[in-house]
Amino acid sequence: MEVNKFGLSRVIPAEIKRDIRQQCGFGCVICGLGIIQYEHVDPEFKDAKKHDPANMTLLCPQCHSKVTTKMWSKSRVKLAMRMPKCLQQGYSNEFFDFPERNPSLIFGGVKLSNCKIPIQVANYALFQLKKPEYLGQPFLLSGLFTDSNGEVSLEIKDNEWKANSSLWDVEVKGPCITIRERHRKIHLVLTITEQCDILVSRLDMVFAGFYFEANGDYLKVTFPDGGSSELSGCVADNCNVGISF
Repeated sequence: MEVNKFGLSRVIPAEIKRDIRQQCGFGCVICGLGIIQYEHVDPEFKDAKKHDPANMTLLCPQCHSKVTTKMWSKSRVKLAMRMPKCLQQGYSNEFFDFPERNPSLIFGGVKLSNCKIPIQVANYALFQLKKPEYLGQPFLLSGLFTDSNGEVSLEIKDNEWKANSSLWDVEVKGPCITIRERHRKIHLVLTITEQCDILVSRLDMVFAGFYFEANGDYLKVTFPDGGSSELSGCVADNCNVGISF
């Protein structure tokens, strides 16, 4: 385990990381991208005695590299920390990539493949998939996630995802996005699998009066009239609309 001259480990406690994410709006303070690294600004890690969120920030790998190679100064970072890009624009963002085939959507125990509209709710296409216009371009996903209060949390348009900066917590680790509404309250866990499918393993969402709950291998839908349906082990393939509620 790497430590500096004061014995401070590079491992940052989870609650400190969350504080930093919240103060930065969940993305790079300079450009707003959601794939981030944690940076000691002043003092630098080698001279730091503790992980202090007030002196730390989020940088995407590209912006971080420009700082570590001294192409950009720490003054630029400090200026951005005063007005983080994500808080200015209201979201952090990045892009999914589906280069080789139409991705499947997996919600709990429901797999939706080759569907133009995987899920439709109250005649609204909650998710849509489009084939590439030209050879070599990716398949395009658009969709919407809302939290348990019906507020938009994650919006996807033609593979670009945007996570609302007013959320309690957004954590991106590699291909996985986890959104929490509050402490110990997970709203969404979305992972891009090695096969480039979209796996929603956790979901707590209200949309148009419908309540969606995914956990592990099932998807439970509660209807506005109070009725409910639990789906597990279901597959829809080559349908214009995979599931309609």
